Amino acid sequence: MKAVVATVLYCALLAVTASSQSVGSEPSPMEAFASHQGVRTTWSNEVARWEQDGTRLVLTAVVLEDSTRKIRGVRVDLSGENAKDQVYLDEQATERARLALVEISDAVTLAGIPGGPNSCMGAKEFWAPYGWPWNKYHELNVNFCGDSKNRVLVLQGRGKPGSFCFPGKSPTVLAEILATAMQKLKQLESS
Repeated sequence: MKAVVATVLYCALLAVTASSQSVGSEPSPMEAFASHQGVRTTWSNEVARWEQDGTRLVLTAVVLEDSTRKIRGVRVDLSGENAKDQVYLDEQATERARLALVEISDAVTLAGIPGGPNSCMGAKEFWAPYGWPWNKYHELNVNFCGDSKNRVLVLQGRGKPGSFCFPGKSPTVLAEILATAMQKLKQLESS
């Protein structure tokens, strides 16, 4: 029970921290494109759906087009009791997120999650202090929190309030789902 309470407190802390930061203040390139008039979804395929404790993730491979351009990537729909978010990841952002999830998985395998139930493991690709060019965009941030018995995957749209907690889910599984989404998009291109 203590781990569940600690996780809920951590998720609330992440939401407060995210809302006070200036990172993620711009829509991602794919999100900006999706909001233009005349852009339509020409193909989509739901790749994963998680529903757990009132929190939902729907991950969809999508192709967006207008009369001059086409962008492929992943749309991540997140919702919970007090928050809702939609994150667009173009192919480059999807691969960056996938590699970061692999980095988190590898670090946890080697060293475990440092500390106790309030401890989290992230990846440098998601950390604002590094000043990455993509930090200004509303993209996906991920942390893996807890201890050896109670682990929680925490997803958050960069720069937006609200975090979405998935107890028992692992960064490895989410990395595989992102890889599957990209494979579906590549198959679509070759057909």
